Amino acid sequence: MVLTTKHIESIGEVGWTRVDTAPGEWVALVPNEDASAFGGTLWKQGDDGTDYSEGCTAGHPVSAALGFEEAARAVAVIVKEENRGTTKD
Repeated sequence: MVLTTKHIESIGEVGWTRVDTAPGEWVALVPNEDASAFGGTLWKQGDDGTDYSEGCTAGHPVSAALGFEEAARAVAVIVKEENRGTTKD
């Protein structure tokens, strides 16, 4: 997906965008102030149909050069690794 100025502007208004990363899983992707990097929160749908946060990134560790889908998948991986305790500090 190519980032458009209009899409970046719409994120600026609400502060985040939803990107589906897998069935029953999505990331609330949040750009930093200059839209050069992303962070976000990983959400998963529970058995009751409600979405629950699995965790979030610290700061904006993912380059915006990746685009929305790739950045969201990277955020999901970071959160999953943090939950498993496998990230390097």
